[in-house]
Amino acid sequence: MAAVTVLAVGSLIEVHAQSSAFRTSTDTGYGALASRVADDSNQTGGRLAGLIDTAPLLTNAPNPPIPQNMARTVLQQGLDQAVRSSSAEAVQAAHLVPPAPADTVSGQFTQVMSARATAVSAIRSGIDQRLGMSPLPVAGAPTPSTNPGPAPLVSANQAAAVLTAAGLGLERADAAYRVLLAGIRRGGLPIHLPRSVWVPSPVAQAPLGSVRLGALIPSLDAAASFVPYHRLIYSVVGLSPPAVTTGAAGTASNGCSVPRSVVPGATPTVMPPTSSVGVAATVTNCGTVIESGVGVSETLAPADPPGTPPPPPSARGGTARATVTLRAGSSVAVPPTAFAVAAGHLYTLTLAIAIDPSNQLDPTGSTQGFLLQISG
Repeated sequence: MAAVTVLAVGSLIEVHAQSSAFRTSTDTGYGALASRVADDSNQTGGRLAGLIDTAPLLTNAPNPPIPQNMARTVLQQGLDQAVRSSSAEAVQAAHLVPPAPADTVSGQFTQVMSARATAVSAIRSGIDQRLGMSPLPVAGAPTPSTNPGPAPLVSANQAAAVLTAAGLGLERADAAYRVLLAGIRRGGLPIHLPRSVWVPSPVAQAPLGSVRLGALIPSLDAAASFVPYHRLIYSVVGLSPPAVTTGAAGTASNGCSVPRSVVPGATPTVMPPTSSVGVAATVTNCGTVIESGVGVSETLAPADPPGTPPPPPSARGGTARATVTLRAGSSVAVPPTAFAVAAGHLYTLTLAIAIDPSNQLDPTGSTQGFLLQISG
């Protein structure tokens, strides 16, 4: 019995020794991997803090070929990068286990990275919804099958509240990270993590703290470089069937650099014999803000000289309406429309974007007109 007891105790000691070595190895390995994530997080926080600190001072390119707020592009790119980086770091932290280190180290570390990613996303949303911006498309990324459209604009107070809450979230994440480091030291765990602070002292002066973030929106609103610029134009208008000869007006094909409006000329655009004319148009947002729910219309009306018998009632034109939503710098095709026409008659085709004159001071390019002659 004595021999059996000695053998059993020896076995337990051996198992404990092997288990201790395994735990030490696991903790050390986890610390090495988590340190890389923490270092990346520090870099992300530093870049975002620099962006927020200088955002109200961003300027636009001098004398650009078209009026564009380059400050908005710089700010949006920086916010998008911060969201992508912090989200990737949160995912990496969650995938560092198994095997899990001792105590609750993994859960605490993952929670800190997740809280930072959530706060960064909120910062971007608050700024975008105040300034009328939206995340830029990622090069090479698949185009979504559906476009949910931009979120509605929010007031300055609403955006400031969102950013203040995000700043508080980052402050709490820093506090949680400090608790994590203290627990590792107290437990004597062989896990070595770097210092990681997004909101350094004095907290009230830190760019990512709740105080500075809450005051950012008024600063952006007051910055001349972030004043919204509205510019909606018809960039392309096509007719189906194609015209036989192009009249004095021609077919619109406008670029943002030199927008123009086409008006019906004295010489009509001659269409081949047809019973209907299809219209395909593209609207482009040459401005710097999202334009939501913009009304567009296409109207066809008889334009025969006085005394000419009118076309049949079914071929006297009409109006088609649609609404479009465009991110700054993007284009969208208006749903195609077909109008019934009669041979030998003249028609005016008018395309119009319902712009707000108080926003888009120059309406050039927002209307297009054509005089069509249907061949007999």
